[in-house]
Amino acid sequence: MYTVLEKGGVCSPKGFTASGICAGIKASGNADMALLKSEKAARCFAVFTTNKVKAAPVLYDKAALEHAHFATAVVVNSGNANACTGEQGYKDAERMATLTEEALGLTPKSVLVCSTGVIGHLMPMDKIEAGIPKLVEKLHADASEEFGRAILTTDLALKSHAVEIQTEKGVVTIGGACKGSGMIHPNMATMLAFITTDISLPIDFFAEFRADIADSFNAITVDGDTSTNDTCILLANGMSGLRYEDLSLTEQGEFRAALMLVMQSLAKDIVRDGEGATKLIELRIEKAESHEEALRMARFIGTSNLAKCAMFGEDPNWGRILSSAGSSGCNMVAEHTDLYFGDVKVLEGGRPIQLNEEETARLHAVVRQREYKVTLVLNIGQASASAFTCDLSYGYVKINAEYTT
Repeated sequence: MYTVLEKGGVCSPKGFTASGICAGIKASGNADMALLKSEKAARCFAVFTTNKVKAAPVLYDKAALEHAHFATAVVVNSGNANACTGEQGYKDAERMATLTEEALGLTPKSVLVCSTGVIGHLMPMDKIEAGIPKLVEKLHADASEEFGRAILTTDLALKSHAVEIQTEKGVVTIGGACKGSGMIHPNMATMLAFITTDISLPIDFFAEFRADIADSFNAITVDGDTSTNDTCILLANGMSGLRYEDLSLTEQGEFRAALMLVMQSLAKDIVRDGEGATKLIELRIEKAESHEEALRMARFIGTSNLAKCAMFGEDPNWGRILSSAGSSGCNMVAEHTDLYFGDVKVLEGGRPIQLNEEETARLHAVVRQREYKVTLVLNIGQASASAFTCDLSYGYVKINAEYTT
């Protein structure tokens, strides 16, 4: 069994400390540098953006992990993406890692680097260099919130979660934090995500981690744009004294379920905090031919500007949902398809249902909610999947029209 921890985060598992400071990178004066450290080298799994334009920290981290699958710390800055900065940008990312390694007394290539913020500006290395010793000095075991706030950019809310799993041999904890609000789209979003656990994981768990990303961070969309800096890192330091291989099959299943819970909770927090968002909508595809097809269709519908505008206008426009599903390239038969807003069925066998007065009232009550589910039942198979999106509001346009000013 697992238990959700109140106010949990990256420091909840044993052996992790963190810090967050204001280094002066952001004009706002808000916290903009963070450090996450494991007491000992941790097994590291990482997935990065698929954008052809990759930021310097992404290139650096991919190179650092090419031959080693361990990391001891991650240094993060917000306010500057260090993207499209050329050779100098790569040198700056490398210097951030080297300075952190030296300050912590670690071996080379044991610290990863993540950056987020405005694209195309060289890093203010004087502020970075002054900030790293302060981060090291302020490391402590109750810093989940400090870390979580220092990685934010246009985010309005902290995104931090943790769970405990009780096993026969002891307790295992999983924690996580992420940032993301705009430029959010599968593969991955404009997001940095950090997952920590105190169990020891085998190297082949990477396949499970990638599968979890498919149904969490790769199952969300805000605006259809994929960033240059997207990174999701899982650190497993084994400080609980337990190994994944030593758990029973049931306990392994509970660990995987708890990890998915943390990752999906963080992913949904990103959509809830989508720039200008007023709604969180789960797009559920059921009875599809395959999980992959169901997820692809759900994600495609989630990117439809017409559907997202209808969501903002609290308009249960099933035609936009059905039309988008039919444009997704996934197999479906319109005459077999049913559609629900919440628990209100509006389409059966591809034909609209004539709702009575009470049902119409219930339908409009559903779309006025802050969060609700739209379910498309294809009736051509047994697979299902969900994606998560937000509405497209006036606020989104305003935020992004003024982003660099």
